[in-house]
Amino acid sequence: MLAIFSLAGFAAILSLLPTSIGSFLHRHVSPRSFPLRHRSVEPLPALHNESSPVPFSPRQRFVDSHPASHYGTLSFQRTGNATRVTINNPPINLLDYKLISDLHDYLLTLIPGPGKITPKVVIFSSANRDFFLAHFDINSLRSDASSQDTDNFSRLVGCGRMLQSITSTAFVAEINGRTNGGGQELSSQMDMRFAGPNAHFSQWENSCGFVAQAGGQEFLGSTIGKAKAMEYLLASKLIDAATATRVGLINNNYNSAQQLRTEVDALAARIGLFPQDALNDTKFSLQYLNPTIQQLDQQIARFKPIASSPAKQAIVAEYLAISDQTDSTFEKGVPDTFIQTQYGNVQVANRQLVLGLTTSNSRSFF
Repeated sequence: MLAIFSLAGFAAILSLLPTSIGSFLHRHVSPRSFPLRHRSVEPLPALHNESSPVPFSPRQRFVDSHPASHYGTLSFQRTGNATRVTINNPPINLLDYKLISDLHDYLLTLIPGPGKITPKVVIFSSANRDFFLAHFDINSLRSDASSQDTDNFSRLVGCGRMLQSITSTAFVAEINGRTNGGGQELSSQMDMRFAGPNAHFSQWENSCGFVAQAGGQEFLGSTIGKAKAMEYLLASKLIDAATATRVGLINNNYNSAQQLRTEVDALAARIGLFPQDALNDTKFSLQYLNPTIQQLDQQIARFKPIASSPAKQAIVAEYLAISDQTDSTFEKGVPDTFIQTQYGNVQVANRQLVLGLTTSNSRSFF
C-alpha cells in the first residue's frame, strides 16, 4: 500500500510540472541583435528556466524520426538511442549558409516538447577524410554581404547555444580531419570530443586580426584554462590530436579511424542504455562551468566593429583573392599558409610559434 501511495504521489508531482517552463531558449539560443531573415525560423518554444532542467518521463524511449537536411549536407543513421549525423558539404565542409542552415534546422528538431522523443546521444562525424569542420565562410564577413550571408553568423551562434541548451541530448564530436576557425568553435561547444590520427585543431582568427567570436574564446578558457587558451589563441597554433588530448581540448585520441569509430559507438550505446532524465539533469547541472550568456553576447558586440573596420575588410578581400575556399593546398595549410601571405617566412613562424605543438617532442609549449 505504501509503494502504491508513493508511486501515486510521485505521479501527482510529475503532473504538476509545466510542459513549457520559462523562456530559456529565447534568451539563450538566438541573440536578438542578430535577427534571422534567410529561411525565417519561428520563435523557439520555451523549454526550461535556469533553476531546473526539462522534466522527462522515466519510460521515455527514442523512436525513429525523419530529420530534414534541406541542403543535403547532413545524413542520419539511427542505432538504438543514438543518432550519427554525418557532415558532407564538399569540398571542405565549409561553414557556409547551406551547412549552417542544415545544422541549425536539425538542432531545432531536438528541442524537447510534450510527447516528443529525442535521441539521448548525437554523434557528429564527417564524410570528408581531410576536414571535420572548416572555418566560417569568409564571404559572410564582407561589408557588402547579402542578407543570406550575414544570417550565417546568427545561425552559427544559435547552433552553439543549442548544443549547450538542449540538455536532454549529449553531443559528441568524432573528429578525424581538420577543424579550424568556426568549426573549432562548434566542436568546442559539443559535450565530448574524440579524435583520430588525421585530426588537427586551430583557432586561428587572431592571425588575421579577428577573434573567435561565436563562443570559441570563452569555451576554450573554461575547457583548457586561461593560460593555455591564451597561447593557443594568440599564437594561432595548429595542434594534433595527441596534443589536444594532453591539454584537455578533447577527451581522447585513437590511432586509427576504425578504433575511433568503435570507441565512440560503444560510448554512445552505453549512454543510451540509461534513463534520459538522468542524462538531462547531469548536463544541466554541469552548465555552471560554461561561460554566461551575457559574456557570449558581449563578445559578439565587441566583434561587430572589429569585423566592419576598413583594415579587417581589406584582409577579408585579400583572403578571398587568395583562396576560393575549396580543397586547395592553401586551405589544407591554414593557418600556416595564411600566416605566410601576411607575415612572410612561414618556416620561422612554424618552428617558433605555430607548429611547435604538433609533435610530442616539443616541450616549449603546453
